[in-house]
Amino acid sequence: MTAPGPIRLIVTDIDGTLTTTAQEITPRVRQAVAAARARGVRTCVATGRAWRSGRRYIEALPADPPAILFNGGLVYEFSRDRVLFRQGMDPELALVVVEALDAHPDLAAHLYVGDRIYVRRWTPLVAATALHDHLDPEAVGDLRTVLPRDRAVPIMKFRILGPREELEALAETLGRTGPVNCVFSETTSLEVLPPGVSKGTALRVVAEHLGVDLEAVMAVGDELNDLTMLQAAGWGVAMADAPEPVRRAARVVAPTSDADGLAVVIERYVLDGR
Repeated sequence: MTAPGPIRLIVTDIDGTLTTTAQEITPRVRQAVAAARARGVRTCVATGRAWRSGRRYIEALPADPPAILFNGGLVYEFSRDRVLFRQGMDPELALVVVEALDAHPDLAAHLYVGDRIYVRRWTPLVAATALHDHLDPEAVGDLRTVLPRDRAVPIMKFRILGPREELEALAETLGRTGPVNCVFSETTSLEVLPPGVSKGTALRVVAEHLGVDLEAVMAVGDELNDLTMLQAAGWGVAMADAPEPVRRAARVVAPTSDADGLAVVIERYVLDGR
């Protein structure tokens, strides 16, 4: 298979793509990114994480600005502390989500407002997620109490954790009651985003900002929230353990992150030019 043109920009997801299951960036991945940068190819990150959570990986790589955060809700040029794009959720729509969550009291619902994260209560799952994501959410009981009344403080997203079957039932309910955008970032993690927000939409913002044609972009991911990004890029790359719809939409399927899949595709299609 030949490339549609020279790759000028690599955009990679973090968890399960850039990092291994042990949350590490391997030396081979670092070396491949550095070699691509030496040839003038930028590597940016697209993640569902907030800046506080994703920053350590972005700086450890190191990745180029800008970063796509909140699954596309924010495009942040961190080298200049400048927001290129931000879209929050309408407060009335966020209230619809909170009301739907009332029927699911055992789900671990995380509400991202501005740079703060709120949960209903601390549970073992909330604690484990806080440790994994390097965040410290605030338990507030009723999420209604922290919903802003206007858009001055943006509601970036909900992240809801729990059994897949119950999350699917919640997504189906939300689909009937409001124009929300539900997407799975993991098997047991449902992201509820503002309408129109996706990594694919944000990728277009990044490509235009950098003056790179989408056909010259390699986008790499491993979950359903990466699907729109892979579809938007000239080179969509899915990790081998990605869900079937993601692999089917990809131009290339890479080895897993534990097998240095990101490095493999950079070496083959960017450095070797095959």
